[in-house]
Amino acid sequence: MSHQHDKSRQPNKSSIDSLMDDFFDKNFTITDYQLIPYNLRLKTPWKTSSSSLSYRQGLLVKLTGSLAGKKPLASRKPLAKRKFSVTGECAPMPEIGTESIAQAQDFLYKKLPALKNSMFNKQLLSAMKHFPACRFALESALLQFMSSLYNKSIAQLLNPQCELKVKTNSMIGPLDESVISRAEQAQLQGFKCIKIKLGMGDIKTEAKRLVHLLTNISASTLIRLDANKSWSSEETNYLLDVLTPYQAQIDCIEEPLKNYQHEDYKVLQSQTSIALALDESFSATKIPAEQFKTFPVNRLVLKPMAQGGIINTLKLAKQAQSFNIETVITSSIESGYGLWIISHLCAAVNNNQYHGIATGSWLEETIIKPPEIKHGIITL
Repeated sequence: MSHQHDKSRQPNKSSIDSLMDDFFDKNFTITDYQLIPYNLRLKTPWKTSSSSLSYRQGLLVKLTGSLAGKKPLASRKPLAKRKFSVTGECAPMPEIGTESIAQAQDFLYKKLPALKNSMFNKQLLSAMKHFPACRFALESALLQFMSSLYNKSIAQLLNPQCELKVKTNSMIGPLDESVISRAEQAQLQGFKCIKIKLGMGDIKTEAKRLVHLLTNISASTLIRLDANKSWSSEETNYLLDVLTPYQAQIDCIEEPLKNYQHEDYKVLQSQTSIALALDESFSATKIPAEQFKTFPVNRLVLKPMAQGGIINTLKLAKQAQSFNIETVITSSIESGYGLWIISHLCAAVNNNQYHGIATGSWLEETIIKPPEIKHGIITL
């Protein structure tokens, strides 16, 4: 498989970069902060082949900032106020390549006091390479400040041609005995794409259950499979053979191989029309974006919390798309704060994919209400 690079699609300096430069030129000062830990219980444990998560821990970073001097040049309306309060979310998950909750907490407790009464500047974010979840939180705050100052939604800041509707998939958990009833419920709710976790049992047993599911739900419903690095190449080949009659209904298979091997993935992808996808392998091994021209599979899954924020993720998505690599954005089970800003990112990516951000229903509480989903679609 090859990805043809269309040089004409490489963007010049983006609108968000220009707006950020304009924002950093202003005397915008952080006047106060709060760091609020949270511990949210999941309604059902979030299981993968290697872990089980019953609680989601994180930190809310509340910042108050004030603007001195003239109103922003990019704004054509008088500012109603010059003091703004925003909240960014830091939700570490080392399994996907972020720092730990302890490392994030230590970093933010040291960083935020130094930030108080200082100007928000570009160097602050660039110095946080090894703390992607912390960077996500502070960048989220930055984008909210900019949204207020420039009278634009975050999606519009990121992409002036953004789409206002975002398609989502429903995550219904493992391929167990009750998976058909959960799939039917998701269909009744209007979801057109359903995601299932694989790799918790013997692959032949899961293959039988998967075929049973595919023959008992609507053929128009796409099934997205996430193996979470469970199988060998031989096991993956076995499943692909079983799924041959159902290729049109399988949206993709994420992370089938236990160990990332470029050539193994390249061979597997060449043998099937089902999109194979990299997720944790891309984040954890830090595959450089320059390798997109030799990317071994058809799809890339990006988690903004692992990529260090919204802007980095958007740039990666654009780079991947310029090499004809499909891109899907997914949540890492954030609260409502994180889900809101990630939904704006999905709107900015604007690629008509089903994004994995319908995860608020997995939490007993989301702190604030996440974006409303009707018939599988978020309307911003």
